[in-house]
Amino acid sequence: MRRLCRIIVLVLCAVSTTWAQNPDELFQKANGLYQENKIAEARDLYESIVSNGYVSGDLYYNLGNAYYRLGDPGRAILNYERALRYLPADDDLRNNLQVANLRVIDRIEPTPRIFLWDYWDGLKGAFATRTVTWSAYALFTLLCATIIVLMLGGSYALRKGALVACIVSMLFFLFSLTLLAAKISDDNRRDEAIVVVNLTTVKNSPDSKSSDAFVLHAGVKVRVIDSVNEWIKIRLADGKVGWMERGAAETI
Repeated sequence: MRRLCRIIVLVLCAVSTTWAQNPDELFQKANGLYQENKIAEARDLYESIVSNGYVSGDLYYNLGNAYYRLGDPGRAILNYERALRYLPADDDLRNNLQVANLRVIDRIEPTPRIFLWDYWDGLKGAFATRTVTWSAYALFTLLCATIIVLMLGGSYALRKGALVACIVSMLFFLFSLTLLAAKISDDNRRDEAIVVVNLTTVKNSPDSKSSDAFVLHAGVKVRVIDSVNEWIKIRLADGKVGWMERGAAETI
């Protein structure tokens, strides 16, 4: 019994010692392993950091690089997509995601839609949520300042200029609020997932004995629209719908 207690204490001490390190230190350690070409060890350390609740765009980005180097395009794309929510304007990240997508076997052609939606999605993707938040705050401050000048301005010309500035700043402020609401909605959405298994068969109903609808390979992005027990109902960008096992995909 005494020996068992010693073993438990040693294990707990080892765990506490490991996680007593600052997450930044562990991140740098993982980066060092990656640079030493110890890719699998770096991946495991990155994953351990994530599993303990420490996430960032750089962490997901490096984790995606590790998975790509290990020949796992599905999880590489998954982590690149997660990183994009933190680093939407990072050109290197977008380039790596594009390269990883070239290794996806399935070619899904999205259904045509109004070009304005593509423009809106591009605008949302160009700015981080934090940037939009600070922009909205700055515009609100400007709006308040113009209102004060409008109310207390000593001359007609000053009040007229303040009125124009007030209208313009209000329009930009309302637009920034709309963009911020859309960004927050995208950041919190849990209906997008990436197929992470090499091959999965999508069924016409949530039953392993049902007929096959189509097959998917690692790296395909799907939208989850329903779930039943260990099955999820998914929709592809081209409109196809079917049921797949829950473990075949991971939420972005």
